Amino acid sequence: MVQDITAIIPCYNEEKKINDVISDVVRYCSKLIVIDDCSTDNSLEIILSLKSDLSEKLIVLKNKKNMGIGYSMKKGIREAINLDSKIIIKIDGDGQHLASDIPKFISKIYKEDLDFVKGNRFLLKKNLKSMPISKLLGNLFVTNLQKLISGNYSISDPNNGFLAFKKTLFESIDLNKLNNNYFFENSLLINVTAHNFRVGEIGIETIYSDEKSSIPLIRASLLTIPTFVKLLFSKNFITARFNLSINSILFFIFWPLLFINFLFNSLFLWIGLSIILVLYLLVDLLNFFSSKKSLKDEK
Repeated sequence: MVQDITAIIPCYNEEKKINDVISDVVRYCSKLIVIDDCSTDNSLEIILSLKSDLSEKLIVLKNKKNMGIGYSMKKGIREAINLDSKIIIKIDGDGQHLASDIPKFISKIYKEDLDFVKGNRFLLKKNLKSMPISKLLGNLFVTNLQKLISGNYSISDPNNGFLAFKKTLFESIDLNKLNNNYFFENSLLINVTAHNFRVGEIGIETIYSDEKSSIPLIRASLLTIPTFVKLLFSKNFITARFNLSINSILFFIFWPLLFINFLFNSLFLWIGLSIILVLYLLVDLLNFFSSKKSLKDEK
C-alpha cells in the first residue's frame, strides 16, 4: 500500500523537528515532497542533507519568498498529481503529528470508500488535557463557523493539518481557488464538501511542546470572518453551478433582496428574508443528512 502514497510536508523554520518528521514519514510513503517556504533558519540545509540517503524518494521544492502554507501545499499537490500515487497525505513539519497514524488514514479511505479524511484531535480525550486553552477556544469557534459555512456538520476539527485525500479530487477542484495562507485547510474542506466528495475523520494523537506557531494570531483572528464570508460565497457558487442546489439558489436570492431592503426598510421584506434564511439552513441540513443516509445505505 506504501506505493500508493505521496506525503507532502510544508516547512517553515522547523530546524528542530524536520529531520525527525521526514525520517518517520518516509517509511509510510513511496514519495515525499517537502516544500521549504523560504525558511530563515537551517531547515532547508537539513532537508537537503537527507536527499543523498533518500534519493529519488525525497522531492525538495523551495519558494523564492515566504508565500504561506496554502501556497506551499498547492505547489506540492501539483507535483504530486504528476506522480503515480493514488493517495496524498498532508502532514505538518512541526512534529505535532505521528507518522504512525498514516496507515489509519489510508485504511479508512479504502475500507469506507472515502475521498477525503481529516484528522481529529478532539476524538482522543488525552489531547484535550494537553491542548492550550487558547487553541481549544479558537478551534471551538472556527469549527462551528466552518460547519455553518460548509454545510458539513460531521467534521469537528477543520483546522487540523493532518489529512489524506485521493488525487482524483483535483479533477474537480480548482487548486487556484484554494487559499494560499493558513486558511488552506478550511478552503479545501469547503470545496470538498461543495463537490459532494465522501468525507470522514479519524482520531489522532497530537503532541504539544514549546514550539511557537508561525500563524500570527491577531491577524488570523481579524481575517477569520471576512475569509469565511468569501468561502460561503465560493461554496454556494460551486453548489449552484454543479449540483443545482436549492439552498444555493435561495442564497443568491437573499442578497439582492437584502440590498433592496436596506433602501426601503420594508417589514414585509424583512419577514421574507428571515424565511429565506431559515429555509437555506433547513435545506442545508437536509442535504447533509440525506447524503449521510445514502452513504450508510451503500455500505
